[in-house]
Amino acid sequence: MKKSSVIVLGSALAVLVLAACESQRPVRKTGTGRFGYQGTGTASTQFITPTPTPEGYTEMPPEVDPNATPTPAPTPTPPPEPVASRDLSYGTPVPGKPGFVTSPHSPYAGYVDVRGFPPGTEVKCPYSGKIFLVP
Repeated sequence: MKKSSVIVLGSALAVLVLAACESQRPVRKTGTGRFGYQGTGTASTQFITPTPTPEGYTEMPPEVDPNATPTPAPTPTPPPEPVASRDLSYGTPVPGKPGFVTSPHSPYAGYVDVRGFPPGTEVKCPYSGKIFLVP
């Protein structure tokens, strides 16, 4: 019986010693936070409540300087110049495979999938990097 009471008293004493040694970490109020955010205070002080305005208050328009030079109207942008038409060749449709063509720039490299492109659309050949038109 004496041995068990010594164990209970010893463990209770150890809990009290550990509880007394516990210290709080100092709270850092300035500097960089966990994710690089540089806060200016606690969460409760970060929200600013709007101040009420007196009734009948109207904001005055900004003062105009009569001696100031008027700002010129922006110049309209010129219309884009028409692109010179290039001499592009058409791909060759693959028989029995709708939506696939053979590139005119590398006819033996493989098929090019042009499904979803309307006829006349410029397509870049994946094998040569050159442009051709969808038939």
